[in-house]
Amino acid sequence: MSDSRRDAVILLREELAEEAASGFPRLRRIPQTDIIWLLDYFSGLNEAEQEALLDALADSAAMVFGPPTRPTLNDRGTVNAPQALARMAEMRDRPGGKGGTRYMDVKMMSADASFREPGGYHQTWRENFTALHFQPRPDLLPDLSQLKAAKAPLVRKLVNQVLTESLGLRKEKLPGGVCKYLGHCRDCQVTMHVDFGGMLSQLGYTLTLKSAAGEFLAFQLSYERLWGTGGRWDYVTEENASRCITFFAEQVSYLADLTQRLISRTSG
Repeated sequence: MSDSRRDAVILLREELAEEAASGFPRLRRIPQTDIIWLLDYFSGLNEAEQEALLDALADSAAMVFGPPTRPTLNDRGTVNAPQALARMAEMRDRPGGKGGTRYMDVKMMSADASFREPGGYHQTWRENFTALHFQPRPDLLPDLSQLKAAKAPLVRKLVNQVLTESLGLRKEKLPGGVCKYLGHCRDCQVTMHVDFGGMLSQLGYTLTLKSAAGEFLAFQLSYERLWGTGGRWDYVTEENASRCITFFAEQVSYLADLTQRLISRTSG
């Protein structure tokens, strides 16, 4: 491991540990079922398991920073995952790992009310359900009467507003429900792709940051990527959309600031 990569892992490990120690104030504001699931999964780990997972997440997240690199593949043509990350993925992806009113995307629950009850799922799912599966996150979905998935026009309007007015980014429309936003945040050149046409999600995004000289600082970054998942929000309702999208702009600023701190640490 190079010195710069080691420094990046150390800073990211500190960042993730601080978020965990303070009760996940940033993660808890993200309307995404993978993140909701992760928070519950993390709380069920013992201290040693939590530390091992934070170690693995920091090591994985460091790969997003700097110029794009091709990951090292094993004999099966896949990337070896640390045991803590592999275990997390196994638990999340098994039948019944997600689902229910807590871990099912709101588009699906809005379209088919059967997914709001255990009987709407196959037995192989039901046998892995816990009491939490049918307890919606009250801060994001206070009541099932408010289970109205935010539709693309509303989400697009809110995102356009916060990214162009709050952050001063310039919008370019691309085919297929994707918009590109260009500009500067902190001292970084920003290129951001936001997808409003996901089948199960309402918002998907990646952020590429470059220096003033055009050097890659981060490639296809999202905050959720730091925590072992992608930046696809799928728990956005009409009720929570405004405050969630306001937070979305805060996340962009945070990621630009984090990237600059990483570069300062690794180049110092």
